Amino acid sequence: MFFRLPMSHKHLVLGLLLDQPMTGYDIRKHVQAVLSAATSTSYGTLYPVLHRLQTEGCVVVQEIPQKGRPPKKIYRITPLGERELTQWLKQPPEADKIRREFLLKLYLARHLPRHELLKLLEQRRAETLAALNTLRTHAKNGKHEPDAWIMDYVTALHKAEIAWLDNVTAGLAEIVRT
Repeated sequence: MFFRLPMSHKHLVLGLLLDQPMTGYDIRKHVQAVLSAATSTSYGTLYPVLHRLQTEGCVVVQEIPQKGRPPKKIYRITPLGERELTQWLKQPPEADKIRREFLLKLYLARHLPRHELLKLLEQRRAETLAALNTLRTHAKNGKHEPDAWIMDYVTALHKAEIAWLDNVTAGLAEIVRT
């Protein structure tokens, strides 16, 4: 049984290590540079995740001696770690972390076949459309101006996300057909 951490940290590490072996420092630097919109991590979070993944057999570490410094630790994903990541990528996100988890899954989905990526995008579209329909129902009941502003704002965000999903899905569907 795998441990329960914030899902994004565990699977973020596995996804980055699937791309290439990395040190903890390299992982943190990559998250700060590329993924700060989806997640963040500190060394206090990252190293316990790496140690737990190593204990579970999802990653292995290679220590490279350095003159006058502690050994450099390079982490690599194992086949068990790859299976765990692939399984997680195919699961729907947890309700309380949907947007953040979706962004992380979208970033790491390059490890999935195109048809699985399309399923992920189509599922997100259905969830966003359902949320938009719920908002429309509640918007009719908004009697105070600030309530209406918030509903308008969130509705506009959902509409923009649906338009973006439609655009990306159409482009990917065309690639799959060719």
